[in-house]
Amino acid sequence: MHAVIQLTEFWAAAFLSLALAVILLNIYFGLIGNDLELLTAGKEIAIAAVASFVEAAGLWLILSFVAGDLRVMILPVLIVGLIYKIAHLTDWSRYDAFMLLAFQVVIAFVGLSLFHGEFQVALVMLVAFAFALIVLGAIFRSF
Repeated sequence: MHAVIQLTEFWAAAFLSLALAVILLNIYFGLIGNDLELLTAGKEIAIAAVASFVEAAGLWLILSFVAGDLRVMILPVLIVGLIYKIAHLTDWSRYDAFMLLAFQVVIAFVGLSLFHGEFQVALVMLVAFAFALIVLGAIFRSF
């Protein structure tokens, strides 16, 4: 029973971070004048639910059977990127899927840092990511 609870917790955290990443990416793309083509809210929620389950199951399997070697987590992350690319096949480029995953990683990292009381680490990560987004936004606006 403990495994089911742990998997559900991982799924909830992955879903929240992924849904927040989609929302923030849409806002960011709107600010830089790029258009992120999203499907209906229901379809986006369904995609996020499936993709976050893949992430959660991958993390649970890694923590349970691979002795916590998180480098193996690259496989579920690539699968999630592929899920989003296939779901938005004609609308998204590889760049869009990559940016979604980058947003999600930063959101998850900041959330974990805050959860563990590492406020300075979370702040540094947010500032570094904001700086990177400003630079990328300036580059995209120049094209």
